[in-house]
Amino acid sequence: MNKNLVICPVYNEEKTIEKFYPWLRNYYFEDVIFIDDGSSDKSKNFLCKIKNKNTFLIRHPQRKGYGASLISGFKFGLEEDYKKIVTIDADLQHNPYHLKKIFQQLNEYEVVLGSRYIRIDKFLDVPRQRLIVNRYISKLIKNLFSVSFSDPFCGYRGYTSSFLKRVFLKEESYGLSLEILLELIRLRVPFKEISVEAIYFDFSRKFLDGLNNPKMRLLYYLDIIAKKKKEIEDETVFVCESSS
Repeated sequence: MNKNLVICPVYNEEKTIEKFYPWLRNYYFEDVIFIDDGSSDKSKNFLCKIKNKNTFLIRHPQRKGYGASLISGFKFGLEEDYKKIVTIDADLQHNPYHLKKIFQQLNEYEVVLGSRYIRIDKFLDVPRQRLIVNRYISKLIKNLFSVSFSDPFCGYRGYTSSFLKRVFLKEESYGLSLEILLELIRLRVPFKEISVEAIYFDFSRKFLDGLNNPKMRLLYYLDIIAKKKKEIEDETVFVCESSS
């Protein structure tokens, strides 16, 4: 069975979750799993109410991080033998309208990446500090690996199960989005970028895990890249030596 799954990480989203769920269901009728990352607000109550035969819920007793939530969702998806898996945020920043296209593109590509920056008119309202960090990391990856990603941190993405079975993921915070791209490079997986809107309703939202400071966030991302670069180089050396 070619089953589809949507994964939605949630942490204290009581202001948006009740609007997001019917918006999602307006475009997508198959299975969805919410990963409640230790929410302390009313969003956890709403998630318990909407559980049914194709709306699932995993609750972390305490907050583990954005990346940890996605890893929990990926584990569920692979264990239940879903073939295509899409991640989408529940904060109203991702338009579910694009889900159909993402799932369709997964027939041809192992990874489909939503990008807020393909079209210039799509990101005029993006917070400047976030755009600067995003652009810097995009250029660095292109210089280091000769692979171009226009939006390394968009959480709106699709994956085949065959790809997820091969990746090694350990970042429990926001760096997971970047780590996945670096795994994509390591595995030389074909991917497709599609344009999605940059939607910002609440400019007061902050990064957690001590990463709200742009400099600290950039250093964190650079560390992830440096470690993965070494892994890729070591793996390449090993393969060459084994082939000689």
